[in-house]
Amino acid sequence: MAGEAQSVQETEFAEAAARARKLFASESEAESLLREMMAEEEGRVAEAIVFAEVLVPMLARRLAVQPPAPHLRAAPPAPRTGPAEARGIADFIDEMLAQDRLGSH
Repeated sequence: MAGEAQSVQETEFAEAAARARKLFASESEAESLLREMMAEEEGRVAEAIVFAEVLVPMLARRLAVQPPAPHLRAAPPAPRTGPAEARGIADFIDEMLAQDRLGSH
């Protein structure tokens, strides 16, 4: 990631800064504005990093897989008796859904 940022700074940013310098009457005015803009952006990046450092652990705790409360667990499907041909497609779908619910918890 740092290498990519360095590449952007050396190519795209350098080109944009050169174009911006041409728009100002004086080099010092252009440099002052560019330094100000860079400081603002560095501040935004620093704030985003701090925000992410706080938010990521909070999200990780909230998204951690926790077993559902006992009253929310699906009952296992009743064992089927008889030949498979006697069961309909709805039975197969019910079984698949029940297995999916059990597998995702």
